[in-house]
Amino acid sequence: MKREKIQEEWIIFHLYSLFSNLFPNFAVIMRKQVRTQEDYYNESRRLRAETLLIADTLRDNPLHFTITNGITMNVEVTKSDLKTIVSKNTQDNRFNAFKNKMAQDIRGFLEKAKYEGWRDVKPGKHPETAYFAYFSRELGSKAYLCVRKIKNTGIFKPYAIIDQTMFDAEVPMLKKEEPLD
Repeated sequence: MKREKIQEEWIIFHLYSLFSNLFPNFAVIMRKQVRTQEDYYNESRRLRAETLLIADTLRDNPLHFTITNGITMNVEVTKSDLKTIVSKNTQDNRFNAFKNKMAQDIRGFLEKAKYEGWRDVKPGKHPETAYFAYFSRELGSKAYLCVRKIKNTGIFKPYAIIDQTMFDAEVPMLKKEEPLD
């Protein structure tokens, strides 16, 4: 019994240390034991700034990769794509913090995500886009990455990370089969 307690305390200590290093505000938040909307807002702003620093590295050298997950995609991630994602906020500051962290690893998001389907572009919107595809991940909160296929190049570009409420509004238009190119 005593050994199990020591192991449990050891695990908690190391998890606390890990999260404190990954998320500087984690230690402050854990001492409070209750996270407020202000805590989530501050963490969201910090992660947004961190993501924009990462975006700056893509300025003259966009990230390119090919992935097959439901559909085969040649993906390009640019500074502009990351700026767009972190600028689309919800009323939920907790989700915004989560979204801004997920935006830092679009490739990882797509590699581990579940393909949800695709939808046509709404008439009169996004004339450069052939269609939107949706991928989901759940890490404490469910998030959906929306990528768009650019008509003239065939390249896929990340467009938004949305929450369950926004995704539910898109579900009636979603098609599960592979899109016709």
